[in-house]
Amino acid sequence: MKKKSLLLLLIVVLCSLTIFSSDVVLKVWGRLANFEEIVDMFNVKMEKEGKSLRAEFVQVPYDQLVSKFMAALGAKKAPDVYALDLVHFPYFISIGAFEDITEWATTRDYFDELPEGLLKLGTRDEKVFALPYEIDLSTMIWNKDMFKEAGLDPENPPETWDELIDASQKLTKDFDGDGVIDQYGIALVGNDAGSYMFWFMPWVWSNGGSMFDDNGNVVFNSPESKETLQLWYDLIHKYKVAPVSSAQWSFADRYNAFISGKIAMFLGGNFSVSPIMNDAPNMDFGVTFMPRGSGDFSTFGGGELIGIPSQTKHKEEALEFLEFAMSDAMIEAYAPDLMLLPRPSLYNNEYYNAIPQMEAFAEILTKAKTPYTFKYNQIYDPVLYYLQGALLDKIGVDEAIEKCDEKIREIMK
Repeated sequence: MKKKSLLLLLIVVLCSLTIFSSDVVLKVWGRLANFEEIVDMFNVKMEKEGKSLRAEFVQVPYDQLVSKFMAALGAKKAPDVYALDLVHFPYFISIGAFEDITEWATTRDYFDELPEGLLKLGTRDEKVFALPYEIDLSTMIWNKDMFKEAGLDPENPPETWDELIDASQKLTKDFDGDGVIDQYGIALVGNDAGSYMFWFMPWVWSNGGSMFDDNGNVVFNSPESKETLQLWYDLIHKYKVAPVSSAQWSFADRYNAFISGKIAMFLGGNFSVSPIMNDAPNMDFGVTFMPRGSGDFSTFGGGELIGIPSQTKHKEEALEFLEFAMSDAMIEAYAPDLMLLPRPSLYNNEYYNAIPQMEAFAEILTKAKTPYTFKYNQIYDPVLYYLQGALLDKIGVDEAIEKCDEKIREIMK
């Protein structure tokens, strides 16, 4: 009898230890404060289900996303889940920093609706390591009242380069006849390389060109790229429908010019909608694709992918967190701030539906694309120097593309 009692006591103790040892606190990293809401909702769900699993959120400043992760990998203290700027995933996947989640990911009922152009950055050798999460898209935004005043259809913005030139000429005005333009059709970018990547490259893609091929090889020196830069040059210097100075404007400069009525068409994104509504509440504006060249519409897909670092000791628990993070819980965490979700099927929500301009983004998302390279940030210097130099008439268009391509190739070595 004593032996039985001792055995039962031992079983109880062991069970207690097992329960205690199964308590898992996932380390979850991300740059956005909204992601903390996902973590909080997940913890509430786990508590309601009587599970011991919890998640702990650490917000990582944008400029520390890479350095902090590199340091954590070196110290073998990487998080269990990381929502990281998507441009960095090709490199980190190449060094084995993320878990293969192919079997789990490809069996999700929403997998096929994820934007293919962004999913590619989380994929290597047909294996999936990360999924698109929070998204930014480059778009064109137009002032419908200015279109009406210029005799243009306010509901039909230009779709092609020729249509853009025609509309921009009609929208460019010297109201008082003093020889100084008071209203331009459009303003270009900008004073930083990130702006050229985000807003210029989709014009190249829509013309059949690219900076990198699907394997990361540099292919920027092409007729398609030169035609695109020539168009931007002509908008400033030939047609005079964009300010010369806009090639040096910050995003804030362009934005302020748009909301103050100095330009009719604005290169913006989903992140521009709320500010415009707040700063220019009487403006009637629309959101659409940037005009296309000889190919299809395109947009730069920025934002994040989410994945499980390979140092985790809790892959199954991390997958449970990913399951929740990719669910419609995203709506409550991100949609109230009009941040874009990676799943078009979730766009029919009360927050987007209340803002007519948000309707366009479900379609724009399907054309999202991001350059695939292991050295994204390193290419910034030549991109800014040569593209801006061409627009400022300091270097020829063809030479700018050729030299930029050459410098990027050197960086890739």
